[in-house]
Amino acid sequence: MKELSILGRKISLLQRTKAQLKGINIGESLTFTFYDGEFHGMNLLFIEPKKKNPTPRECSITAERMQTIFGLPVVFVLSSGPFYERQRLIDKNVYFVMGDKFAFLPTLVANERMRKTRPAKRLSLVAQYTLLYHLQVESLEGLSARELTNKLPYSYESITLGLTCMEDLNLCKKIPNGPKSKVVHFLAKGRELWDKAKDYLANPVEKRLYCDSLNSNVQYTNCSINALSHYSWLNPDDNRMIMMSKKELQKLRDTKSLFNMNEFDGKIMIEVWKYPVVSPIGSTKEWVDKLSLVISLREDHDARVEGEVLRVINEIEWKD
Repeated sequence: MKELSILGRKISLLQRTKAQLKGINIGESLTFTFYDGEFHGMNLLFIEPKKKNPTPRECSITAERMQTIFGLPVVFVLSSGPFYERQRLIDKNVYFVMGDKFAFLPTLVANERMRKTRPAKRLSLVAQYTLLYHLQVESLEGLSARELTNKLPYSYESITLGLTCMEDLNLCKKIPNGPKSKVVHFLAKGRELWDKAKDYLANPVEKRLYCDSLNSNVQYTNCSINALSHYSWLNPDDNRMIMMSKKELQKLRDTKSLFNMNEFDGKIMIEVWKYPVVSPIGSTKEWVDKLSLVISLREDHDARVEGEVLRVINEIEWKD
C-alpha cells in the first residue's frame, strides 16, 4: 500500500499484481510500477517510473496505450522536475502528480471543485443528454461511466460530471459495483422520471436564424413545428426547419453557403442546438428526438402546439 497526496487530500494506492497487468509488455513491467487508486469517486490507474522520469512524449504514448488496455484514466507519479518539463507534460495533456507541490489533473480537479460547490440547480447539457438517451433510446440502468462512453458522444470525465449533476438533483445515484467501480441507478422510471426532471431541463436551442436557400448536400435533421407535425396530427409548416451544431453553421458561413441569412424571416429556419440529436452513436436521424423537441417548444403558447406536445409525451414508449 502506497500513500499519495493530491490537492492536500491523502489517497491510498494499491499496487497491481502480475495477473492484473495482462496486456503490458516486459519493458513496461520493468520500467513502471502500477497502482489502483480512487480520487473523489474516480477510479484511476497510477503509473510510477522505477527510475528517472520518462520524457513527456514517452508519458503521452504510455498513457494512451494503458488507457486503451485498462480503460482507466492514467496519472503519472513523477519525481520533482523543472518548469519546462511540467509545461511539456501539460502541452501533451498528460495527467501527473510531481512531488508534493505540483499536479496536473484538469478534469479531475473540475470534478473535485464541483463537489465542493452547492448542488446543481439545473441539468448540465451532458446530464440532460444522458437522461434523454436513457428515457428514449435504451436503458442505462446499471452501467458505469466507462461503459457509457460507448453509447454517448462525450468523454469519460464529462459523463462522470453529468452523473454527479443528476445525483445532485436526486434523479439518480452512483452505487458501488464491486470494490473499484460504481454504476448508475435511476430513482424513478419512465414518465415519473421525466416529471421529476422536467423543471431542470434546458432548451437545447441556442438561437434561430433564417435564410432563403442553403447550398449543401448534407441531410440536416428536421426540427421545430415540422418535427412536431411528424410526431402528431399538426399540419407542417410550408418552410423548411432544420437543426445543426454551431460548428456546422460556421462551416456554412465560411463557405458562403447561406443566402440572405438573417434573424427574422426566410424560407429555411435554422436552429443551432447545444447538443446532438439524442440517438445511438453513428446513426443519422431525420427528425429530432421527441423529448428534446418538447423542451424546445416550451415557449410556444399556441394552443394547438401545446395540445400536440402533450399528445407526444403521452404516446412516448419509455425505454427504461
